[in-house]
Amino acid sequence: MKTLTVAEAAKKLTGCVKRVYYRHESFELVANGVPHARRAPVNGSGCDTHELGDDLAESRLFTRDRRALGSAIRKGRKQLKPLKNP
Repeated sequence: MKTLTVAEAAKKLTGCVKRVYYRHESFELVANGVPHARRAPVNGSGCDTHELGDDLAESRLFTRDRRALGSAIRKGRKQLKPLKNP
């Protein structure tokens, strides 16, 4: 998730809203380094794998949590059935 200051978001509100709506980007709004709000698409489309990867790369997870997440993803992939028509 990208971070914007509240002042920056106020100056560029229209562009910010368009990025959320059309590009399905999410933003965290901060003031003085403290998170105040989040902007995300209402259609609940979630994020693509690239955005998820970016968010995880920026997150401050402990090593054990990163390993647990990786293990859970690998376990989930094994449970997936192959596509019938790739």
